[in-house]
Amino acid sequence: MWGRRFPGGRWLWLVPGVLLFLFVFLFAVSCTLPDDVILSLVRPALARAGFEIAAESARAEFPLGVRLDKASIGRPGGAELRLDTIRAGWEWTGLLRWLPVHATVSKGSAKAEARTSPRFWNPGKGRLSLENIASGELAPLFPLTASGTGFSLTSAQVRWTRSASGDISGQGDARLAWLRVPILQPSSPVREALLQDVTILFAVRGRSLIVSSVTGTYEGARVEGTGEIAEIFSPPRSTIMFHLRIENPLEGKTAALFDLLAKNAKNANLRIRGPLLSPKGEFQIF
Repeated sequence: MWGRRFPGGRWLWLVPGVLLFLFVFLFAVSCTLPDDVILSLVRPALARAGFEIAAESARAEFPLGVRLDKASIGRPGGAELRLDTIRAGWEWTGLLRWLPVHATVSKGSAKAEARTSPRFWNPGKGRLSLENIASGELAPLFPLTASGTGFSLTSAQVRWTRSASGDISGQGDARLAWLRVPILQPSSPVREALLQDVTILFAVRGRSLIVSSVTGTYEGARVEGTGEIAEIFSPPRSTIMFHLRIENPLEGKTAALFDLLAKNAKNANLRIRGPLLSPKGEFQIF
């Protein structure tokens, strides 16, 4: 009688069986894909950006993901950036925030994680977070050509969206343990400026990063200012312009500079400008 009343009911028992079969099949395929096949899926996207990739081991992760261990990324004929792990894939839980595509890169305590909307090749929104990254670790990909330039990034995050017309907007913040730039003024006895405990608040507008606030310390004195980084999505072509105010330094090399050049000065401006990968600083005493 049950079968006569619900003639289609027996087909419902097939649904769990089919789903179980697909689960087992996808799991088996993901575990047996050769390393070369997995790398061949990753290389074209990086090649379009001018990078090459290699890894000691590569494997698929269920249901839709890849993992590379002991990987290296570099430009053709150049130095390589060695990494512990690269993971990329699709997370169903990310659909709740409409950021299901994710990629994570790690090396020791350093970590970079990106999450984007489903069309990852041209995403409408995304989020990028960074942790414990020092300038020396990025040298193989983005060498800081100016002697003495460097930084230690504690954390950074940015959220952004892309409009239908292609315009990008977003906002974020960054914290640095220190930021060092050379001072190339021939008249200055200070050869470098070392800023500590730096906090940066910024907004993304088109291809520029507009810095609304920079705070930190320089040899015990408070530092604050604003700035801009142009062409932020292409670091080799990016330029930086920061205007920073050092308030009433009472000790260290800057205080000595005041004694030499401006006995009655109470503050100093530190201007940082030039290519992002080789900026230089300049003091202005007043």
